[in-house]
Amino acid sequence: MNVSLSSEDSGDVTSPYGAGAGSRLVRRRRWTVVAACASAVLSASGVYATHWVLSPAEAAARSQAPKATVVTAPVVRQVMRNTLVFRGSFSDGRTVSATPTSVAVTQPGSQPSALVVTGVFARPGQRVNAAQPLVEYDARPVFALPGAFPMYRDLTMGEEGKDVVQLQRALHSLGRTTGPDPSGTFGAGTAAAVRHMYAAMGYEPPLTTPAETVPSDTGSAARQPSDASDAGTSGSREAGSEAGVTVPSSEVVFLPSLPARVVSVPVHVGDAVKGPVITLARGDMTLTGFLDPAERGLVTAGAKADILAEGTGAHATGAVASVGALVTPGTGKENEASDDSAADAQPDSAYVPVKIEGSGSWDRRFADQDVRVTITAAATSRAVTAVPEAAVTAGADARSTVTVVSGSGGQRVVPVTTGVSADGLVQVTPTRGYTLQAGDRVVVST
Repeated sequence: MNVSLSSEDSGDVTSPYGAGAGSRLVRRRRWTVVAACASAVLSASGVYATHWVLSPAEAAARSQAPKATVVTAPVVRQVMRNTLVFRGSFSDGRTVSATPTSVAVTQPGSQPSALVVTGVFARPGQRVNAAQPLVEYDARPVFALPGAFPMYRDLTMGEEGKDVVQLQRALHSLGRTTGPDPSGTFGAGTAAAVRHMYAAMGYEPPLTTPAETVPSDTGSAARQPSDASDAGTSGSREAGSEAGVTVPSSEVVFLPSLPARVVSVPVHVGDAVKGPVITLARGDMTLTGFLDPAERGLVTAGAKADILAEGTGAHATGAVASVGALVTPGTGKENEASDDSAADAQPDSAYVPVKIEGSGSWDRRFADQDVRVTITAAATSRAVTAVPEAAVTAGADARSTVTVVSGSGGQRVVPVTTGVSADGLVQVTPTRGYTLQAGDRVVVST
């Protein structure tokens, strides 16, 4: 009889252990691999854990303070300088405004019923000279003349007074003679000079009466045909032709010094005149600094200054012109220290006013600005040896010393005498027998 065997049966027949024995072997191998992997993981975990487990000795060592290190700084040789920073304020100085209130006539005819701006010839910041038309209203000019006090009345023939003296001096400064007129008397010579001044500006002179009006006591003489009569009455005819010339207070602004600076022109052509048409500064912008009284001795006239307006970015250099006396707000003396709009920016505490002049004309961006003033003043006239203030120590015997560290780390104590201090440095002079040179390193206390 023939018997057929499958491959599986063949395997079972040929294997000495059979199918059950093979399965157990595979499972046994798998558990062996798993156990090996687990052992490796546990070993690695143990090694990692040792980094977090400290012995008592190690813990004590790690809790100890680190070894102290020595902080050093170099010895320098330089001119000692004090840098002072304080606030300051710009102002336009004394200002004068022109506000026309009436219109002068130049010939018979209708009188303007309203004051209207008909020309603007100046702009803010511009420097203007005497007898220069600045603004025009109703075809009449507004201009400046040199003079110490404002014009308080119209001036015309026959007027006398110190305001006439001021007018005559202003005319003389323009090269206009006032003829035989006595000082302080508005006569024909002064009137002729006024007429020429207006003509140079391109305007008719203002009149109080028609130009052709001639005093009655000179009319008959003016009609005499003979040369002798004409010669005898020439002065009378001149007086008659100037009889109505006047200088109206609405047209002239007197300033103590010229050229002047235009502060503002708040009107445009066509505007009705309802207030000032122009404001002029009697001088250039001025800068007043407010110095701490404790630093009064550190600033002297001539010290260089650096000025910065943080608001506008304007920057300039200048020099101290003068250092004033102590000002204590509330005593009434603060206005004496600053007689202009800078008074509005004065501090509430005591200060020393410092006047500062610019290296040139001040930038217009400084106008009315609160600024930072930096002054660097030399505290020594020559280079001196200096160390940081923290490097100087005082012993029980009150002697000052510095400790010098050598390149190898060694230290030596050098007795010194201290001098001026500035910007964190102090001047030191080693006691006789000791040396201290620029470049040495000294211990700095922390």
